[in-house]
Amino acid sequence: MTLAITGNTWIEVIVTLSIVVPLSVLGVVVWFFLRSSRNDPDEQRWRRLEEQRREADRDEDAGETGV
Repeated sequence: MTLAITGNTWIEVIVTLSIVVPLSVLGVVVWFFLRSSRNDPDEQRWRRLEEQRREADRDEDAGETGV
């Protein structure tokens, strides 16, 4: 038994790969840059300031309730 591969089959394979491969590469590139943005000094500073603000809010809330 032989499997016949027609011209239309090859066209479908090429079109599918031309969609899947670029999207996969784009996904890897986006993941890499978003992952490396966590090491950005400005981003770390913003996170530190946000954490300090949350702690100040918690301390303020605890002072009002008397706990």
